[in-house]
Amino acid sequence: MYRKFNPKFRSEVLTIFAGEIYISTKKEIISTVLGSCISVCLYDSSAGIGGMNHFMLPEDTGNRGRLYTQDLLKKEELTGKAMRYGITAMEVLIGEMQKSGAKRKNFKAKIFGGGNVLVKKLPGQSIGDKNIGFARAFLKLEEIEIEGENVGNNYGRKIFFLTGQNKIFVKKVDIEPAITEERKYMEKLLELRKQGDVTVF
Repeated sequence: MYRKFNPKFRSEVLTIFAGEIYISTKKEIISTVLGSCISVCLYDSSAGIGGMNHFMLPEDTGNRGRLYTQDLLKKEELTGKAMRYGITAMEVLIGEMQKSGAKRKNFKAKIFGGGNVLVKKLPGQSIGDKNIGFARAFLKLEEIEIEGENVGNNYGRKIFFLTGQNKIFVKKVDIEPAITEERKYMEKLLELRKQGDVTVF
């Protein structure tokens, strides 16, 4: 992640990448670029705390074409290899929000990303669709209200989360930068798997 002054917002913007999260207890702007990845923006308005993650679920050949639904999550699907990166991203986000003083009962969420932009075609659901299904099902299972979402379609997104106001601005972007970033992340995951089945976050 890095910070850079953005003249449009007249403020520094902190950008996060795949596999990262950021929690803010003050007025800040968090940004990321999404292809098939998902970012969940979570916030507690009463405590003035907001956070964002950015995750991609790696391909699991054993789960191709399967829907990530509420029923599957209840059947311990949350521990499956295809799910663990999303699981880690959500659990760490929730945990760090609570450590920072947020109250779980006040959590609200918005979901972004899940575009069908990866070049590699898979039978059944696309990676983007699986990511969307997972995020919705996980939040429902945790009883966290989803106040809004901007997901799917065949384009990338750049999002800006204004934590102090709990507002998110979404901009359509060219898919190539998103594809490039996601390829790098997938390569990193595959390499770490070869080194000893390490979970990255």
